[in-house]
Amino acid sequence: METLWERSRKNILVTAHGGYNAGIVTFNSLLGFEAALRAGADIIELDLTKSAEGKLYVFHPGTEKRILGRACDLRTMTNEQIEAEHHEESRLPIPSFDEVLEAMKGRCYINTDKAFTCFPELVETIRRHKMEDQIILKGEVKNQWIYDAVEELAPDISFLAVSYETDEALEMCKGRKINYVGSEVVFAKDDAPVADPSYIEMMHQNKKVLWVNPILFDFRRPLVGGHDDIHSLTVNPDDGWGWLADRGYDIFQTDWVTDCVTYLKNSRKFYR
Repeated sequence: METLWERSRKNILVTAHGGYNAGIVTFNSLLGFEAALRAGADIIELDLTKSAEGKLYVFHPGTEKRILGRACDLRTMTNEQIEAEHHEESRLPIPSFDEVLEAMKGRCYINTDKAFTCFPELVETIRRHKMEDQIILKGEVKNQWIYDAVEELAPDISFLAVSYETDEALEMCKGRKINYVGSEVVFAKDDAPVADPSYIEMMHQNKKVLWVNPILFDFRRPLVGGHDDIHSLTVNPDDGWGWLADRGYDIFQTDWVTDCVTYLKNSRKFYR
């Protein structure tokens, strides 16, 4: 596959946060990932948890009661027990990471979240499927042990540093055997250093991509100032997704793939 930098020069890349979630289609399901690609996503984001036997499953740890309808911990369960579980409302099964990789092979980029609690198993699984070029790893810029783990086990796999308000990753990755391809930036206000046009231009001059999160978990905790999904859907998309596009960001992670892609294409902000 093309590198993220090469691909992002063609159009803004859209990431489906957890896949697609609508009706009986639920996050972190094979059906949700398929729906996300059909809606126009270039990247799927997924969460990982490890069974008591060491197998990886696509599930956000800590959400068992909400998703499965009962209190349990997949990390203490056997493979057989996990594979007997279903998402409570949709009755969709919990897919293994192997199943998702095979279903998505050659079709999109895949961002693995909650991955450093099972990093050796993650890398082994990716290499077994020969899908290194589709994977995007992410880790917080100030967590030195993450850099060490990536350098030791996955120096060839694309790595994004997660930076809050300021970004030192370009300097921190110099001289290290890390395939640093860019940063995921989080900011509360438009005057943050990572929202400054000069920073964005500098990163692009170094052929590094910039990922932003229009997703909104909490109105008290903005991830892209006020330019989020909800503002785009209910107030003004030109000041939401449009603002982020005009600023020059390369990858948008959204909960509203269809709406985001449709807006970007209709506003002629999608293609570079």
